[in-house]
Amino acid sequence: MIPCRKTCFLIVKMLFKIKTFLYDAMKHIVEENGTVRYRLLHIVDVSLYVYWLIRILFISLIFINPELFPLYRYDYASLYFWNHRNILNKFFALILILFVFTGLLGMQTFFFNNVNKHGFQLIYDCIVRNTDQYYKSRDTDENIAMKLSQRFENYQQQFARNHRLLSQITPIANRMVSFKVWRDSWVEMDRIDKNLFGKINKMRLFPNASIKGRNYILLFVLIMDFCNYCLHIFILLVLLIGAFIVIYFQISQFDIVQNSFVLKLSLMIELILFIHNTFVMLQCAMLLSGVILATYHAFHNQLANMNQNFMKILKNSQNGKPINMTVLKELRFIHIEHNTLSYYVLHGDKTTWSQALYYYALVSIPINVLFMCELIVEDIPAQTEFVFILIALIHVITGLIPFITLAHVSSAFHKIKDYIPAMQLQLNRSTHIRMKLKYDDLYERLMSGKKIAFTFGYLGNLTFRGLFEAFLGYIAAFFLIMDVVLFSSFHL
Repeated sequence: MIPCRKTCFLIVKMLFKIKTFLYDAMKHIVEENGTVRYRLLHIVDVSLYVYWLIRILFISLIFINPELFPLYRYDYASLYFWNHRNILNKFFALILILFVFTGLLGMQTFFFNNVNKHGFQLIYDCIVRNTDQYYKSRDTDENIAMKLSQRFENYQQQFARNHRLLSQITPIANRMVSFKVWRDSWVEMDRIDKNLFGKINKMRLFPNASIKGRNYILLFVLIMDFCNYCLHIFILLVLLIGAFIVIYFQISQFDIVQNSFVLKLSLMIELILFIHNTFVMLQCAMLLSGVILATYHAFHNQLANMNQNFMKILKNSQNGKPINMTVLKELRFIHIEHNTLSYYVLHGDKTTWSQALYYYALVSIPINVLFMCELIVEDIPAQTEFVFILIALIHVITGLIPFITLAHVSSAFHKIKDYIPAMQLQLNRSTHIRMKLKYDDLYERLMSGKKIAFTFGYLGNLTFRGLFEAFLGYIAAFFLIMDVVLFSSFHL
């Protein structure tokens, strides 16, 4: 009974950690980095991925020369690939090798990097510290109940005015009003003391972030963790069902497996390792998407608020409102904050993300191109085509959404340059000379200086133009690999 209880406890603990995956993962990476347990845990992860890399390379030998390397006579995995070689061909093996490299790249980026770098501290500030400060700022239960009750009464009266017929059906009306109260209570942050959250429990690297912007980050982390939890359960079910079908109905029927206890045991061990490695790759992908989108919310919301205030000052000055000391103080704050955020992007990109995104692009583009080549050239069943198309679409979407958001951040950084010349005309040459010089320098850097953007390493800046150039590179890689595929198919 005791081992069973311990096992159940560990399973529940694991599921709970998946429910708060982003928060726990970043806390684990930053706070436990360098400990013996941390190094041992992730060295084992890397070792398992290296094992699978060697395993796939070993299987690939049968596609090079099946007569010289008749591995399908002794190895159940090689035999399975050989029996289904119209689908699991050499290009499919190459896709698997690239996926293994993607997993290794993800582990190197997150688990074997210097967490004292600015990029990791930004992520920790957005995901871990912001969440901790939220719970530290939680209001009393009495105040929360009072806010929810007041919101319910206001919404109920508004619903009765706008929907007289529906309001007479009490159960439906109460259910709709309750849902709106629940939704808006999170959006409007009824559960915290806003004064405490905004003025005392601040973020360390984003102390000037608005309460609304910090709320968006928090809601994103909560939603992302919920989606990640559902995705883990779904992938686990798919893997277990797929493994049962493949192993029980196909691999277990092979004579080499039925006649060898060692191969049966090896099959079970490799199945467990395969599921583990799949989840590690999934978690690295979720980490990459999550940290990019979390920092996107931090940068974009603050930049949007600054740009809005700048345009408001410009509009007021053009309408004849004088530029007093309060306005000058706001302009000085915008200038300093813009420079600070620019440093965060440029320094964090240089020390943390540039090379990681570069290698990710070098691995991801061939994966997607090979999927397309398989669909166009190979004669595969319709069900397999659907699976390939689904995997390719998921791969494209999960790669594009984070990159598009980073390109949007770069656009927000440079948006202010369109309004600086008009503001310079409103500033007085004699009394506002220092402010004019500061914004003149900012305008020059935005127009002719280094682009304020994340980068693909040597491939270019991660802007909308950079993404278009990457798309052209994708087309060039597609035709290059397609030429190789057609050439090999013709000679076969």
